[in-house]
Amino acid sequence: MTPCPFCQLADNHDELLASNKYAVAFLDINPIRSGHVLIIPKHHEPDFFQLDDETYLDIMRLAKQIAKAQEQVFNPMKVGMLVAGMDVPHARLHLIPMHDYHDITSKQMLEGTVTKASDEELRESKDKLVQALDSAA
Repeated sequence: MTPCPFCQLADNHDELLASNKYAVAFLDINPIRSGHVLIIPKHHEPDFFQLDDETYLDIMRLAKQIAKAQEQVFNPMKVGMLVAGMDVPHARLHLIPMHDYHDITSKQMLEGTVTKASDEELRESKDKLVQALDSAA
């Protein structure tokens, strides 16, 4: 089994931008924009939404600190936050200094192939999500 490259990075303090108890941050080697940062849990977890609450909150705390630094250094219109990535099976949060509206939009949006949802589709999706949220509470 190939070792997880993100787990290896979490242990390489020379590469880290910042860290706290449960999370580490480092620059993305394939940045969308300069200053693009990845924040990952220190322990291996492939699914971001399966993280325990302490780890999730530590990632968000680190994101808030880094976003403030990104605003100061890169003067973006906004710092975007994105949970994405399938190439490495390790949960991650992207923080991207956005200088353009399309810095983190999907290929469909960029190509203009996104179709607007109908009121019925929106209502059905909302009803299903509300039901799922209510049953989880």
